Amino acid sequence: MRVGLILGSVRHSSNSPGILKFLESLVRQHRANIDLDVIHLLHSPNHPLPYAIEDVAPAAHDRATLPDGYADPKVRAWSATVMKWDAVLVVSPEYNWGIPGILKNTFDHLYGEWVGKPAGIITFGSRGGSNCAEALKTVLGKGLRMSVVDKNVMISLPVEYIMTQKRLQGDEEVVTEHEGEIVELVEELVKRHQIPQEVPA
Repeated sequence: MRVGLILGSVRHSSNSPGILKFLESLVRQHRANIDLDVIHLLHSPNHPLPYAIEDVAPAAHDRATLPDGYADPKVRAWSATVMKWDAVLVVSPEYNWGIPGILKNTFDHLYGEWVGKPAGIITFGSRGGSNCAEALKTVLGKGLRMSVVDKNVMISLPVEYIMTQKRLQGDEEVVTEHEGEIVELVEELVKRHQIPQEVPA
């Protein structure tokens, strides 16, 4: 099973690597058959994507024409990548009560590639990134009609991990205490892949 793991933070010094380290260890331990395709929105191949959306709305493309229907080679490559995934896992901080702009842009370039695909959400911030989580549920579940796992994981960070240069390493209790929730989230993604859910209207 191939899972696309999208990191929402593009800060040069971010807490995402620490959370990713713990997440990868849990997946290896509990679901060794899962292949995580980690996407960094600045440094992964063909990223960052352009901010300008093509003249033809992504939802107007027939899935049978993808990825060749896109004019921009970066978007074509992104489309091809997403279509190979069986599920998506988003790990993101909350920026100003919402979704990081570059993360939203990454989803907005495509449409049919996302529809029906299982999705899980892990957010972090001073209050767990709850506003970002709710916004992602709306965008992914209602806008892109993905099969979003109901229960997301929210990691509340002490202020020093946000306002200073101190960063998570992945072994802190503030992260590891969510082990059970993360395992449940991954298991639900597997279940939704094995037994496809009805596509939201």
